Amino acid sequence: MFSRHGIPDVVRSDNGSQFDPVKTVEFKDFAKSYGFTHTSSSPKFSQSNGLIEAAVKTVKACIKKSRNPYLALMACCATPLENGFSPSELLMGRRINTTLPVAKTQLQPYSVNKKVLEAKEERRIEGQKTNYDKHHGIRNLDELDPGQNVWITDRRITGKVLQKTPYPRSYLVQSGRRVYRRNRKHLIPSPDFHPEPEPEDDSDVTGYQHSHADTDPGCPPLISSPQSPKTYPERDSSSTEAPPDPYVTRSGRTIRPPERLDL
Repeated sequence: MFSRHGIPDVVRSDNGSQFDPVKTVEFKDFAKSYGFTHTSSSPKFSQSNGLIEAAVKTVKACIKKSRNPYLALMACCATPLENGFSPSELLMGRRINTTLPVAKTQLQPYSVNKKVLEAKEERRIEGQKTNYDKHHGIRNLDELDPGQNVWITDRRITGKVLQKTPYPRSYLVQSGRRVYRRNRKHLIPSPDFHPEPEPEDDSDVTGYQHSHADTDPGCPPLISSPQSPKTYPERDSSSTEAPPDPYVTRSGRTIRPPERLDL
């Protein structure tokens, strides 16, 4: 491909193992010798590489529908895009001859008006962005600072931001002994953990009040508060065992144990 179209300035790819500069150095040396820059999308976030993913999906669909893969690829190159120009016109400055009848005058080379093309592409991209943001409720996320605690959504673990990478909206996050690279979408700012202080008077929350006898192991840890606002109906004097008071959580919800059949 480089011998036909020349060496590009930037090569963008996913995070396949063949592109990992740590596991393999062949591609790194190849990029250095040819003089192009290699950038990769954020791990676990293929949406950032959506242009390539959509192109691969389109080519696969064309090949599946055609018995001859070369005719399918030729049809993809000759089909006009949303901007009104086909890929062959944008790349080679002319239409290509296909199995469909076409006038010979339409196959003559010509130059595409760059200003018209840029205006159409700008309107197309802006329209797609507006519709996507409106449908998904997109909002701009604040940048993260080094040392900030975050929650990694796809790993379901906490971590600390080390630094922002040169790639768009991508950060290095350390969790334990491992370092992850994630997109800003996968990182939720998490405040420092502070244990909730115990209330000075538990009777306001649970309906019970501590007594000085709590320090004695032989005494029950909690006794019923005489000043408790709760009132209970009078019980039959013939009953020897009184049911325990219901347990109330800190949020105020009463825990009622299920009624079981006593045989």
